[in-house]
Amino acid sequence: MQFIYNAPAIIHKGALIIGDTHFGMERRLRERGISSNDFSMRLVEKIISISKEHKIKKLFLLGDVKDDIAYVDAFTREAVNELINAKLDISVVRGNHDGGIEEFESKIKIFPAEGLVYEKLALIHGHSWPSEECMNSEYLIAAHQHPQMQFIDSSGKKHIEPVWLIAEPNEKIISEHFDSFNKKIKLVMLPAFNPLVGTVIKTDVFSVLGPVLNNKLFKWNDALVYRLNGVAVGKLSDIEVTR
Repeated sequence: MQFIYNAPAIIHKGALIIGDTHFGMERRLRERGISSNDFSMRLVEKIISISKEHKIKKLFLLGDVKDDIAYVDAFTREAVNELINAKLDISVVRGNHDGGIEEFESKIKIFPAEGLVYEKLALIHGHSWPSEECMNSEYLIAAHQHPQMQFIDSSGKKHIEPVWLIAEPNEKIISEHFDSFNKKIKLVMLPAFNPLVGTVIKTDVFSVLGPVLNNKLFKWNDALVYRLNGVAVGKLSDIEVTR
């Protein structure tokens, strides 16, 4: 498993793994007075560019492919069709925004929210319980949370950027929910591929994170935080204390 330098994406065994593209955000931007009718297509161009650079033919989208919850809008339809036309073998794990995604099921593979396993990596969106098969994998790759962190530079200026989190399992709690699981499984929290969505992460906040974190299956406060350039920031709990 390889994190791509300065990109919220994973390469693993010939596949590109990303989450939370939120295609169709043009409508939400328009409501805010921002005109950007090519936003989704620029995301597509970035995906295709990464795929070509790394000679990738298989693409996993870990949920929230589209921004609108209920229906497939024209921007999403154009974006997904462009990825299909790029001859990528596309698999989607359903997210909580993916109502109507079945429209594409004749051209792409669609998996339930409980996830799938690809070459020892469990791939989920994160808003539902993972399958027991997923919990027996080496890594649980989850999207949904759009993790970001606020940094303060030497001049006192604050800025927010996406980050990776890697958390160790809480064996006792996992055993209360799963009869079988890998005791060494690690949670990898995937930053959103769409740069306009994000949540500044904090310790002990489990209101909207989904059942994996709401039920503390992993040691969230001790999760290691990495910037997209690969620099390790430290444990989440230590960062919170030093802010």
